[in-house]
Amino acid sequence: MKIRTPRWTAGRADADLADPYLYTEETHLEMWRQARAGHPVAWTESELAGGFWSVVTHAEGSEVIRRPTSFVSVQGMRLQANPAGVRAAAGRMLVVSDGAEHRRLRGVHQAWFNARSVAALVPTLGARIDERLDALLGRGTSFDAIAELTAEVPRWALFDLLGVPEEDQEDLARTMEAAFDDSDPGPAGEAARTAAHTQIFGHFGDLLDLRRDEPGDDIVSALAQAAPDGVPLTDDEILLNCDGLMNGGLETTSHALAGALLLFARRPEVWRRLRDDPGLIDAAVEEILRWTSPALHALRTATEDTVLGDARIAVGDRVAVWYPSCNRDEKVFADPNTFRLDRRPNPHIAFGGGPHYCIGATLTRLEVRCVLAAAVERIAEFEVEGEAVRRPSNFLQGLSHLRIGLTADRGPGARRGPAKGTPDKGTPASGTPVNGAPASGTPLNGALVKGTSADGTSVDLRIALPGTDTDAGTIEVRSNQEVTFGRGLTDAPADIAVDDPTGEPIAGRIRAAEDGLWFITNLSRARTYVVENEEGGGEYVCVPPGRLDMPVPFAHARISLPSSSGATYMSVSAQTPANAYAAGGHAVDADPAEQPPPAFALDPRAKYFLVLVALCEPQLRTPATVAIPSTAEIVRRLSPLASCHGISPAAVNFHIEYIARNKLGVRNQQPPSGRSGGNWLRQAVVSTALRFRLVWTEHLALLPAAEAR
Repeated sequence: MKIRTPRWTAGRADADLADPYLYTEETHLEMWRQARAGHPVAWTESELAGGFWSVVTHAEGSEVIRRPTSFVSVQGMRLQANPAGVRAAAGRMLVVSDGAEHRRLRGVHQAWFNARSVAALVPTLGARIDERLDALLGRGTSFDAIAELTAEVPRWALFDLLGVPEEDQEDLARTMEAAFDDSDPGPAGEAARTAAHTQIFGHFGDLLDLRRDEPGDDIVSALAQAAPDGVPLTDDEILLNCDGLMNGGLETTSHALAGALLLFARRPEVWRRLRDDPGLIDAAVEEILRWTSPALHALRTATEDTVLGDARIAVGDRVAVWYPSCNRDEKVFADPNTFRLDRRPNPHIAFGGGPHYCIGATLTRLEVRCVLAAAVERIAEFEVEGEAVRRPSNFLQGLSHLRIGLTADRGPGARRGPAKGTPDKGTPASGTPVNGAPASGTPLNGALVKGTSADGTSVDLRIALPGTDTDAGTIEVRSNQEVTFGRGLTDAPADIAVDDPTGEPIAGRIRAAEDGLWFITNLSRARTYVVENEEGGGEYVCVPPGRLDMPVPFAHARISLPSSSGATYMSVSAQTPANAYAAGGHAVDADPAEQPPPAFALDPRAKYFLVLVALCEPQLRTPATVAIPSTAEIVRRLSPLASCHGISPAAVNFHIEYIARNKLGVRNQQPPSGRSGGNWLRQAVVSTALRFRLVWTEHLALLPAAEAR
């Protein structure tokens, strides 16, 4: 018999970590604290789930989820999972697959949950949140916050992505609740959950048949047509992953939002600060995720004997990472039991990590952000009515009942500061209405009144509105404020009107940060915006559809917005940043041996480095050129050097491949669509080397003198 130590001793002697009712009281937080102090990794015996290792600290928890070959998911990712169900889903369902199978399945899902796809949900989702909050405020009474708000928001988003017909959504949502109801851990509860999952499979089976005949713009249609590595997904794979998406997509956001509402009611000063400074919304989202940690645990199985902390883990042992405890680890988070809007950095692992990092993380963040941004405009106070009841579950942490009363700011629909989904708005210069300028036409290079506006307050950005030719046609944006642009709607105008009847009502946002930094968001579905540096050099950046908060490195820039009638332009001027630099490369008391290696470790004395300099030489000497020397040209260029005498074309190609694969990681990237082969690889190597200043003009001295060519 294996003797496993250390053993779990934290909390009550009779506590069973797999007991779903253990987490209905907040006393488990003290249990986690004791465990972190006494045994970060400990063997845990459970009458309900058998024996397993419990991991409760951030470092060890992060190690488990980031070592996918040592700790696998294919044998189950949660305690008390039905063994037969795990075997049936293993390798065919995203959350219980590893390696190549996991990459294959994740690849067909990823495009639906990237920033571009998620950003496309903002107009519709934001409008529904606005409408719901206005209705709840208008009612003037308390309401079931989970049933009428926090559970609804992720349903609106996910059902839209999955293409679930509106008439089926309510029934499907109720079935999902039954499928993941852990209140009865016994046989009857297991039978009820199995029956609910069977109903879910039946629903998506019908939807899959429909989408094969009538494809739509949704995930189910995409999965039906997907053929990763040339092999179509089976029906079972599609249905299993739809079931998995429903679980992760509906539960996480709802629990995070409900926990946030409870916190804001209990600590009204936090809510007041967020309303006073909506620029903290993004930080609030991360702190909400850390604070609520909706996923209680993730299970892995060891594939080898290994050491974790003070524990010796044997092959075949199960390992449970308890996320709420990891996210309150005193060694990582200062004052971890306090909700702090200014917590930076915030390296929580609420979404896990490694290959199994939650595929819906971007969607969850956006959903929480949209609710917060809409609420700060309307709601002055939250108040809890009655008792907040926690859900019995050892897998998902959250509330099952929360009744909330709202105090309106200035009545339903009142706008206090920020627009839907955005931080606080900018204000027009000289008292001119923001939308008063005619749209389209030639740009105005609005000059920045450096650092001040007409009323003497600080100005970080000045934007020249389309089609204006006076200083009155500008908008001033202060730090942590944001303005929208687009064609607008009658009842919801954009701050900057763009005369394009085919464009989105809100086509994008511009946000000012501190020290002259600014960001642009593209909310269009199919149009790329171009931001040009007006100070010369031909520099520009492209902002693809759906890109959120792209930083712009230009102090004076022109934004080109494509439209049905030609490009529309806006000019942006920012303060010259007061750049600051650290006095040294690392802390004065740091051990040099412990300093992290540079991202690109190149040796200028090596032969491969000479090949790299020769490869970059044309663009180092003439930045405007895009020429890439051939292998024969590099051979001729280097042959006069004693160290390269007799260098062969094969050796040059080997060195380029070595640089790409081992030094710059270029070979690990996917070539752009329609491009492959050595020329693309060489261009990528040169681009990376020049962008990161790995070679520069001084390195040309390493090459033979020109007359030696």
